[in-house]
Amino acid sequence: MTTSATWETITEAVAADAERLKTMTTHGELFGWAKEHGLTGPQFAAVKHELRKIGVDYDAIREQVTRQRLSELNADAAEGVPVIRLSAAGADSVNSYAVCDAEGNALWYGTFHARDRHYRKGDQTSADQSAAGKAIFLASKARQLAKAEVARLHLTLTNPHVDTSSLIREATAWRLLLDIEIDDDPATAPSAVSWCETAGYKDWKEADLSALLDAQTDAVEEQA
Repeated sequence: MTTSATWETITEAVAADAERLKTMTTHGELFGWAKEHGLTGPQFAAVKHELRKIGVDYDAIREQVTRQRLSELNADAAEGVPVIRLSAAGADSVNSYAVCDAEGNALWYGTFHARDRHYRKGDQTSADQSAAGKAIFLASKARQLAKAEVARLHLTLTNPHVDTSSLIREATAWRLLLDIEIDDDPATAPSAVSWCETAGYKDWKEADLSALLDAQTDAVEEQA
């Protein structure tokens, strides 16, 4: 929660640096400024509010940057890209997550870190959101290992309430074109669901990432 004293500090910081902030053209630059001033985390919502007062819309800039990146990725991938197929799930009831390959083998599973960026205890959707983010990260490592400029990630999730726009932004930043499939039928649930209930853990560094990219390439249907 942002206290009145903290909010006043944010207001003063934004006002003092207003001209510099107005010259920033990406959300990364704006977030970097907030980080320099120790104003990330719960305080960042107040930062965005104060930025709007000086005519800087962080969310609009972020969406514009994402659209531009997607356009560039689609152009780079016009003749087809390697494909990575993963499933991911979180389980708030047992504080765990899992990411699996297309055959249902666990690539990465375990319990959420206390300072997980997305997961909030008691919030199932945040558990699934965090698991999806981990799948995107894993796919990005596979893409880098294969030295592919762009890859497409087919990601199967079970929760229709995840923030897909956020996941697309995240994937785009890692040079991944993201296709999301929601399978919320318990009878056909992806293997990641059962792996969430499995005791123990597996670090993603133990996974054979080179085996994740399909040999064939998919032609890209432009994402908007």
